[in-house]
Amino acid sequence: MQKTCQRFGIAFMLLLSACGGSAPLAMPTPTPFEVLILPPGETFVPTPTPSLTPTITATPTITLTPTLTPLPSETQLPTAIPPTETPAAIALIGGAIESQICVTCQPYLRESPGTAGKILGRLDEKITFQAVGRSEDSTWLQVNLTNDPRRRFGWVFRDLTALREADVSMLPVTGSVVDATPAPLSIASNSGVVSGVTAKAREIFVRGQALGNQAHVFTRVGDSITASPYFLTPFGSGGYDLGAYQNELWDVVRFYSTFGSASLAAGNGWGADRILQAGYNAPDVCGSDSPLVCEYRIRKPAVALIMIGTNDSGGVDPAVYERNLSRIVEISIEMGVIPILSTIPPKLNDAWNGQRAVQWNGIIKNVARRYDVPLMDYWLALQNVPNNGIGEDGIHPSVPPNEATGRFTTENLRYGYTIRNLVALQALDAVRRYVMY
Repeated sequence: MQKTCQRFGIAFMLLLSACGGSAPLAMPTPTPFEVLILPPGETFVPTPTPSLTPTITATPTITLTPTLTPLPSETQLPTAIPPTETPAAIALIGGAIESQICVTCQPYLRESPGTAGKILGRLDEKITFQAVGRSEDSTWLQVNLTNDPRRRFGWVFRDLTALREADVSMLPVTGSVVDATPAPLSIASNSGVVSGVTAKAREIFVRGQALGNQAHVFTRVGDSITASPYFLTPFGSGGYDLGAYQNELWDVVRFYSTFGSASLAAGNGWGADRILQAGYNAPDVCGSDSPLVCEYRIRKPAVALIMIGTNDSGGVDPAVYERNLSRIVEISIEMGVIPILSTIPPKLNDAWNGQRAVQWNGIIKNVARRYDVPLMDYWLALQNVPNNGIGEDGIHPSVPPNEATGRFTTENLRYGYTIRNLVALQALDAVRRYVMY
């Protein structure tokens, strides 16, 4: 699952579990916030306001608040895989601990401890360092990078290093943690469409790193609207143009590595039950695993973009759908994958289906709030787009005439799939910025 951390030095040895382990993880406790923030110290160039930014004046009133019964365990999860490596030895040399970055974590190097610290760069698993100091609560380490050509130094979050479970109390306290103060984004960044990025997402991420999930990997869970080649695949092939969002989203496109990858947990005509059904997809690869568990087991993602419900809303009992969606979220959390739930697009094929879509989105929002996980309100983002961003069949998102759903031009942003790609990138970027530190 993770490769054994290096042994350094010849001084006395401290025995610890370096890159994983089943012991409880030390968790940070940042203040939760419902709207995304730009931390002080970020050096991004301000993004010009795109010519098409939906202005939402009202959110539909959701009257459905289902009474939930205890969830059965329909889907059996695989037993958590213990680390395969033996405990690594870390040497204390001249008052410093020599170690390395966690294999899958890619943390930021910051100028000072805490999320308010200026970002100096992102580190990969090849980086080794000397830890020379710590924050008072030992959650951040002051480090000198030992194999970095630029010989940089700064601060890293301890849980994203091989010292995750080490006793670092022998290091001197050399800084105080200062986290960024929440502040709303501008309307140019689709304020209100992406929400619910809280300390819970951070907790899930750190758990996933202990299980071997990869920070730069995301996956997709859903039906045909998610399995479609119009959804995010252009960003894996180079067929995209970020337009007015270039400064805002360039880093997120470079960071994640799985834009062009098909998902075992997305398929045409699927409902939430199919995602949970044992052995339903690719039995030669998945065996008796459900598509969701199989995708997470094989892909090892840190994040999952989840939009499911358009087919369910056509006739499934709302309580059954809510139970299935809740189970999808629970499995994601248990396997250390941050679930970003998405509302479904409007259904314009008839009035009854239109009301069911609104009802379903109420369920999705309730589940996101209950489990304290991020929400991407795709329905909201489509409200001022022609025909609500829906194609001629009244169900699937519309596609621009040139089919270039990855090119954020004024014309292309009048279509549903292009809008979904924009909002999905913003959601992925929010998690990258505010969770993967």
